[in-house]
Amino acid sequence: MLYIHKGEKSRLPRQFRPINNLCAIIYDQLTEIFTELHYKDLTTTDIAIDRENQIRIEDFESGKLHAIDWLAENKLNTELSTVLTKHITVSFVSDFINFMFESLNCAKNQKFSVAYALLRKPLTDELLLLEQILYDEDDFIKRFYHQGEPLDYDPGSRNIDKKRIIRNALSVLKPTHFFSPELIYQLRYDKSCAAGINGISNHALHIVTQDKNYKTSKQNLNFVFSVEDDFKDYLEHYYYFVPYLLIYSVAVIDQIIFKFLPTEDHQNLKAVKAFRRFVGLMLWTEKVQIESKKRNTTLMKQLQEVLKFECSNCKHVNRLKRADYELFFETEVLLCEKCLESILISRESVKPIHNFLTLLN
Repeated sequence: MLYIHKGEKSRLPRQFRPINNLCAIIYDQLTEIFTELHYKDLTTTDIAIDRENQIRIEDFESGKLHAIDWLAENKLNTELSTVLTKHITVSFVSDFINFMFESLNCAKNQKFSVAYALLRKPLTDELLLLEQILYDEDDFIKRFYHQGEPLDYDPGSRNIDKKRIIRNALSVLKPTHFFSPELIYQLRYDKSCAAGINGISNHALHIVTQDKNYKTSKQNLNFVFSVEDDFKDYLEHYYYFVPYLLIYSVAVIDQIIFKFLPTEDHQNLKAVKAFRRFVGLMLWTEKVQIESKKRNTTLMKQLQEVLKFECSNCKHVNRLKRADYELFFETEVLLCEKCLESILISRESVKPIHNFLTLLN
C-alpha cells in the first residue's frame, strides 16, 4: 500500500515517488520480522530447568507464577534479560511500524498535519529506548524491570542525555560512518533545527504554538491555512529527513534482534539487509542532495573494484553497475550480466557482501 508502482495513480508528485518507494522498502524490512519464519526464534527462549536447585518450578509449570517472575526468583538474570529484551524489542517494533505506516501513508496522500504528528512517538520516544537496549540491554532491564520506576526509563525525561545515548548506539552499529550523531540528534530533538521533527510536529499537534523556535506567525493557525507553496515545503522537508531516520531505525533494530539469531544463515540475512540499506542510503543521498550526485557516481565506480560476485552458473565475475544497485534495492535480487541467473543463491555467494561491510567498519 505504501509503494507506488509505475502507472499507478497517486496524489504524490512524481519527483517524490522514488523516495516514497525507498521508505516503503525500508519499512518492509521491519514488517518481515512478523511475517518471515527466519525470525521465529525471537518469540521463544529455551531455558534449562534444574529441579534440584531451582525453586517454585511447579508454580511456574502450572502457570501460577509468571515466567519472568520465576526467572527473577531464581536469580536467572541473564535469561531474564534475554526474554525481556526479545519481548520488549518485538513489542516496540510492532508499535513503531504501526505509527510509521500511518505517517508514511498520510504523507503519500499529502495529509501532512497527521503525517508529522505520528512521527513523534516512534522516532523520538521508542527509538531512544531501542538505542539504550542496543548499547546496554542489562542496564535497561535493570531500570525497567528490577527498579521498575517509569521515571528511570522515561524517554521524555530532561535528565536523559540524548546525545550520549545516540553516540553510544552508533558505537555499536556497523558500519557507523554513514550516520552522524549530531544530525540524528538535531533532526529528532533540537528545537532550533528547522529541518527536524520538533517544531513541525508541534505545529501538527497544536493549533497555536508559543515557543520562540516554532512560534505561530501572526494572524495564523498551524497547518490550518496551508497553501500550495506550504505543501511543497512539507514534501521537501518530510522526504528529506524521514528516509534517513527510518534507515537508521532499522539498522538499530536489526543490530538488536540479530544478536539473538546467531546462525550463519541469519548472519547472511543480516548482511544482505544491511547492504540493501547501504544501497538505499546511497540512492537517497543522490535524490535529496544534488551536489552529492557526482560523489555517488564516483562511489559506485569505486565499488566496482571492491564488490565482485562470481556467478555459480557460468562463473562470470560480475561488477555491479547502477542498474544492478537499483534492481537489488527494489527486489533484493542480483542477476548475472552474462547468463541472467540469480547470483545470491548460496552462503558462499553472500561473502562479497560480508567482506564489503567489514571494509566499511
